[in-house]
Amino acid sequence: MSAVTAAAVSTESAAGLYGVFTVNDVQVALPLSELREVIPCPPSFEPLLASAPGLAGAVNLRHQVIPVVDLRLVLGMDNASLMDVIVIVAHEGHAFGLLATDVHGVVRVEPDELFEHAVGGSSLPLFSLSFERADTVVCVLDSAAVQALPGMPVVKDTGSGHNGPGRSGAIEAPDRTVMLLRCEPFGLCIDVTYVHSVIPELLVKSSPLDGPSVRGVVRLGDHEVPVIDPLAFLGLGSLPVGGAERGVALNFERGLIVLSVSDVVRIVPAPPEDVLPLPESGLPASGYLEGILSDSGTDPYLLLDGAAIRASEELDTLAALGLPVGGSESTKLFQPQEKPEEEEETGDGTVLKVVRKYLTYNAGTDVATPLAYITEILSYPEDLIPITAGGAVQGVFIHRGTAIPLVCLPTLLGRGEPPEREGARVLLVESSKGYVGFAVPALRAIEESVWEQPPQGELQMHAVLGTSPLVEVGDGEQSRMLPNVDLRAVGMAY
Repeated sequence: MSAVTAAAVSTESAAGLYGVFTVNDVQVALPLSELREVIPCPPSFEPLLASAPGLAGAVNLRHQVIPVVDLRLVLGMDNASLMDVIVIVAHEGHAFGLLATDVHGVVRVEPDELFEHAVGGSSLPLFSLSFERADTVVCVLDSAAVQALPGMPVVKDTGSGHNGPGRSGAIEAPDRTVMLLRCEPFGLCIDVTYVHSVIPELLVKSSPLDGPSVRGVVRLGDHEVPVIDPLAFLGLGSLPVGGAERGVALNFERGLIVLSVSDVVRIVPAPPEDVLPLPESGLPASGYLEGILSDSGTDPYLLLDGAAIRASEELDTLAALGLPVGGSESTKLFQPQEKPEEEEETGDGTVLKVVRKYLTYNAGTDVATPLAYITEILSYPEDLIPITAGGAVQGVFIHRGTAIPLVCLPTLLGRGEPPEREGARVLLVESSKGYVGFAVPALRAIEESVWEQPPQGELQMHAVLGTSPLVEVGDGEQSRMLPNVDLRAVGMAY
């Protein structure tokens, strides 16, 4: 499980939502608004000049020293078992960590489902509420009681860095924003205003357009769009064989062109002072490079001149050659898409700068789904009624008195066989047709989004990953861009 960050949620939207994790065999819950991050447990902890019940030490999380508490020691429980993760708790402007065995996901609990407990003794009880989940009692942790433990260090919560105080849920747009791309061995970047969409999995097929810089075509919506090797076009060589994993579609007057790239790294602000002029020699004089972005947090990136590229007659002519698939006259690819109500647009329709919670997980490859789309996270059902006809549907199981189809998500995505039942999880999703359970090999964590690509047209079931928009999650070195899989839309097929 990677170090990750969870977005702040407003009081109204977080009411009744709890993150559930285990301490030994006890299930513990926190209000989702207080669950800030989930990080892997390090081999050892940093020492602190403090003594408090259960204090294991501290972790250095992005230059913030956070005390870590072992609740087993506080409650007198057996502490022989391994603890795999640390749950970072944010409460009233302060932060601390809790050792946990596993993370079980998110549940919605109605107020009348909470039970109050009276605990004897003079000390503040750690648990004063509980609720029932799948015939198991879940104890709701009182974060204030943990902070009030005698000698407990108090650390100010500096947050994940995406938003300042108040965390409004949207980030103010900088003067200029670029998308960082890897085209091995080079780093390229381009202003996001020229980007139409990102293709998470580039499936190129040959065409009559193939040439020194044209590598074939790729299907986007109802069109087959030319794919360009940007290094060949810029006179920088060519991408290595097998080095084009993803695609970046650029807007032109008469259509689209897709740049084949090794990876889409992330989206960052590009203030003018960070763009260095090109040297007079050392780079080919293509006319399509504007400068070098020198302070992107990693290696320098060659800044593409989006205006010059879009003005290229050669590329604009190629863009116009994108052909409808099967003679279709519709062009949903070029129609503006409706913006989800909870998202705030940057103004160019290319990316959305938002902060909201995502569940990241393995489905044969790492993907992300908005946490609000997932009703529950379950263990692999022991009472599965198997279906041996093949395909992605594994069978039917019963949950809360409802028969629910179980779909193997890796098989559906063409990314592997059904997962081993031990350690697998089921993501329960509700669509207009009812509930569907998606089996996945492993969960990663709850993370927050930084940038999101808006959906481009309707979901194509024959290539879910190829048509999914991307979302950037995580922070700093943990930042990465993943396919944003809309499980509610996928569930409509079952």
